[in-house]
Amino acid sequence: MKRLPPLVLGSIASLALLPASASAVDYDCEDFATQEEAQEYLLPGDPYNLDGDNDGVACEDLPQGGGGGKATPTPPPPPKLSKAVARSAARGAAATFVRHSQRLDSAYFKGCHRKARQHVNCNFRARGLTSARRVSCTFRVSVEGSDESHSARVGKVRCRSRPRRILRYGQAKAAMRAAAEELAAKNCPTAAA
Repeated sequence: MKRLPPLVLGSIASLALLPASASAVDYDCEDFATQEEAQEYLLPGDPYNLDGDNDGVACEDLPQGGGGGKATPTPPPPPKLSKAVARSAARGAAATFVRHSQRLDSAYFKGCHRKARQHVNCNFRARGLTSARRVSCTFRVSVEGSDESHSARVGKVRCRSRPRRILRYGQAKAAMRAAAEELAAKNCPTAAA
């Protein structure tokens, strides 16, 4: 008599422990996304009870699509965010940003560009004066969403600050006098009469 190796014996023993019928795994219509998926599991004798009225069609209440060779319709693309709506929302966000800043006085619109169907970026430049500094900033406002529902967010703010030169009255008067004398010394051609 021939002896079987232990690996083969272990495999045979594990097969003996498996359920004998397909009904050990139970499928319901809720386990499938489409009727075509459920139809693939409709076996002879209907062991999973997917065809309640025995007409050969499994889970008739599920939506059509997927599997079974039928093409699944693609959903329509999301609505496009128009540049006019994005520009208006960006200007509002920029005005709020400047209003809440202690260093900025005004913002200037520099243009928008589309990043995606529902995403538009708009660029701004802002300026401001404090008692001792002149501030210049550039920033971007990102607008996302659709024309009916969108949000605007300020980001990528870059500022530059320079000292502000303030002349006293005596210094200003002397500087203007020097400039006037320099202009008077130049020969200016006169118009012929």
